[in-house]
Amino acid sequence: MLFPLLAIFATFILYQKQLFRPEVITPIYVAEYDTIEVPVPAQMVAAGTPFQKIILEKIKYPKHQLPRMAVLNSVELQGLETLVSLPAKMPLFKENFTTAGNSLNPVIESIPAGMRAMTIKVDATSAVEGWAGSGSVVDVLLVDKTQTIVIAEHVKILSSERSVAPVEGQVAPNVPSTVTLLVTQEQCLKINTAIPRGKIAFALRSFSDQDSWQDPVLTAANLMQIKGDDSEASDVQGYLEVGDSDDQDKYVFVNGKWLKTPERPKGFFVGGS
Repeated sequence: MLFPLLAIFATFILYQKQLFRPEVITPIYVAEYDTIEVPVPAQMVAAGTPFQKIILEKIKYPKHQLPRMAVLNSVELQGLETLVSLPAKMPLFKENFTTAGNSLNPVIESIPAGMRAMTIKVDATSAVEGWAGSGSVVDVLLVDKTQTIVIAEHVKILSSERSVAPVEGQVAPNVPSTVTLLVTQEQCLKINTAIPRGKIAFALRSFSDQDSWQDPVLTAANLMQIKGDDSEASDVQGYLEVGDSDDQDKYVFVNGKWLKTPERPKGFFVGGS
């Protein structure tokens, strides 16, 4: 009887040891990532910066996190310049560089498809004392001895005196000698055709004004008639039409001279007053 009791007691002791045995934690070992040193800019780099002027430093990147096209050897960038601005501490990519001298042109990049950029000479009068500068919107006028004609409306000035900086907050803006205009192909042809025929002038617009001119042409003859109201005497002394009904040239007689006019003055009929 004693032996079975001893056996039961021994079994209970063994069970208690198993129950209170401390858990053994086996450490898990993870392989260290392979790293690689890559050249990166030490600070932000502006677009158009030659590569040799970029301050570089090397940082370690895990191979599995490094972008596939990242530059590993800076030698392949020698002689190039940045096409866009580059952030600091980030890998370099050859696609962000271009051959020196081929960086982004701020004027070219501002020309939408189908539009053109053209440069004309201006002075303090035609450039509205310099207020018609980069970013401004103007109407282009042709002024000669017989008339003033609006030849292009809603024209944006891309650059003024080779600068794309807009006129902002200046008490007295500089008066440019040249401006570059963003024009349609038709406006480009009109302005270039008008330049040798008279003086080019700008009429400065507000950005919110989208209206067109009510009367895009004013002749010398029409000007002579503008004296406050139609009841006053006119300086136009005669009117003449030459040619057939489909192709007529119109003339007014003012101060002893016949002047060509695009339309018949008010109150005049073919052959005289």
